[in-house]
Amino acid sequence: MIRFRLVFPVMTVITLLVLLAPLLLGLASAVFTYHGTCYGFTDGSWDCPWQEYASAQVFWASLLDIPLSLYLISCWLVALGLWLHQRRTAAPEGLPFSLVAVIPLGGCLGGACLISILPVFLRFLYL
Repeated sequence: MIRFRLVFPVMTVITLLVLLAPLLLGLASAVFTYHGTCYGFTDGSWDCPWQEYASAQVFWASLLDIPLSLYLISCWLVALGLWLHQRRTAAPEGLPFSLVAVIPLGGCLGGACLISILPVFLRFLYL
């Protein structure tokens, strides 16, 4: 039996790491790859300060972080749903391993649904 006292802190640490990942990866990339030149998507290159280069690196790293964030949101929703279900029923204190495995699996399915809905949301947002 695994208790929610263990599940929630582990998920909190993972969430903090995912939230800090774009900043840390972008700044690390800027430190190791900055040569005084910024490159545009299609419009060539130009001289730029380190801050502009670092902000661009953080931006691109944050775009890579969006799927992980959606996955974590759905994992939190599944975990909170299991927690509320356990509190309202006469279930024992801990969760069996099969229900703990439902958290990432349900999060994966929920994250896939959220990612597939994201383009529709963006389409309605920019109409």
